[in-house]
Amino acid sequence: MTTAMNIPALIAAGDSLLESDGLNIDLHGANGAGRLTAAVLPNADGRLARIELTVLADGFADAEQMALDHMSMVLSRIAFQADVAVEVGAIVVVEKASQIVHAAATVVGAIQPATMNAVEGWSTEELGPFLAAYREGLNNPNAPLYQALSFYKILEGAPAFHTRRVRAASRAGKPPPIDPFDAAIPADASLLSEDVWNRDAFAPYFGLSFTDVEAKVRTTIRNGAAHLKPGMENLRIADMTDDVRACRAIVPVLRYVARQIIEGELALANAAAGAPIPSPPN
Repeated sequence: MTTAMNIPALIAAGDSLLESDGLNIDLHGANGAGRLTAAVLPNADGRLARIELTVLADGFADAEQMALDHMSMVLSRIAFQADVAVEVGAIVVVEKASQIVHAAATVVGAIQPATMNAVEGWSTEELGPFLAAYREGLNNPNAPLYQALSFYKILEGAPAFHTRRVRAASRAGKPPPIDPFDAAIPADASLLSEDVWNRDAFAPYFGLSFTDVEAKVRTTIRNGAAHLKPGMENLRIADMTDDVRACRAIVPVLRYVARQIIEGELALANAAAGAPIPSPPN
């Protein structure tokens, strides 16, 4: 992860747990077609740090996808053989003719105020696993399949709280409470709060209830990322660029819904305990 898009620094900052003078890898398509040669190069400390290869592509996006699709499986093979974690921290694409550079990296995000006074009274034992899942989602920006699953688990498990409230209301002869999953994604981007990132990701979900969002991604994202059955429809693989992009695109939406649900449950838990509900930070 990085906090700046300084391209020379991105390249120089590459690192791993693998000591080597470098590796040369020949990649072959079916029947020997589409051969590529990739160089795995060390950094100044003698640890493998970056991969360089040349591809013939129709543009930056095509070049990035070709490189990732070729090299991700190689990285997985290296990680398995060495039994160490290997991840891609940044991708730099240079067009040979013009020397125009396109770079992409995982960014931690903007600095946020700690507002530690707002933490008091905001957790319960039952909500602990949901907060843990949310933190795991935040902590893994380089693993979008895992991020999507982490946030999805909150959507999957949280309805149990409402089910209990409905049963308790029924036993007490009271009307059922409002289902938090009836809440919806705003109807357009202008209605999203200012702190929402990657607003374009919300476009397919504008106006959908949280229930509809969960149902929409259950098969295409959740099942595909959680299972590994050869031949299964919608299977999501971390080495396939399209699958990574599909999960990365849904993460902001799942994160938004998960946060709304957790905040509502925390507020209800505090109200039930007679504790004051902290105001959200400005």
